[in-house]
Amino acid sequence: MISHPFPKPLLAAGLAIALATGLLAAASPVKAGEAGTRYASWHGCLDRHFGLQATIGSRPLAADAAIGACREPERAYLSALAASPLLDADDAQQARAALVAQARARLLGRRAAL
Repeated sequence: MISHPFPKPLLAAGLAIALATGLLAAASPVKAGEAGTRYASWHGCLDRHFGLQATIGSRPLAADAAIGACREPERAYLSALAASPLLDADDAQQARAALVAQARARLLGRRAAL
């Protein structure tokens, strides 16, 4: 087993983000493309819901509401990651918290503290 200097959830989150943004697309174009499509769908859902909620309430509450409303696209994205050759289902699930924190920070215009 290869030892990594980073905790496994952080490493999995980093791989998930890199895969979604296309940095690792050469490893498996079909699978990476699916994860990228699902990532874009999830973030599109987050943006739509956040935009609606932020006009009538606080931004932090709007971010939380958007994350709650977009669980299905989030699950589809995590499933696509789990099907990729770079992450297994456990890695994708462990990366969830970091991915959600990063998405929430993006909605609020801040850097995520991973």
